Amino acid sequence: MREYEFVYVIQPDATPEREPELHQRIDQVVVDQSGRFLLRDDWGKRRLAYEIKKFQKGHYFQVNFLGSGKEIGEIERLMRLDADILRYLSVLANDEVADVETRVVEAAKQAAEQAQRRAEREAERAAREEREKERERGLPVSDDDDEEPRFRADDEDEE
Repeated sequence: MREYEFVYVIQPDATPEREPELHQRIDQVVVDQSGRFLLRDDWGKRRLAYEIKKFQKGHYFQVNFLGSGKEIGEIERLMRLDADILRYLSVLANDEVADVETRVVEAAKQAAEQAQRRAEREAERAAREEREKERERGLPVSDDDDEEPRFRADDEDEE
């Protein structure tokens, strides 16, 4: 079996119900062609390098799967027909996966690591938003509670 990496960009204003529908269609094609789904990574909404269909942002997703190659044509056909898909790209990540079960276990570990990193980023984002709200209310805010200050003022020497 071969390992494929498929990245696709959905319109940023697509309804939240559309995303699971698109994911399910891709997963179904992989299963129908006797492939093995490995992992899906949500990269989030990002700015596009250039405007596509008058959109400057897109919601990026990456899917890794094992298959024979027949899946790619059908998945790309579905992407071409869907108006919510801005761009997609299929890449052959590994020409020959000798031990499929080992690769499935590795993909599960990767998915767990990605979920952990995503949770950490989300916690950082929530903390940053909370600090911004406190600043707006005029409360004193410490930007870096755990870190040393980046710049040290030598006020003691001046007095």
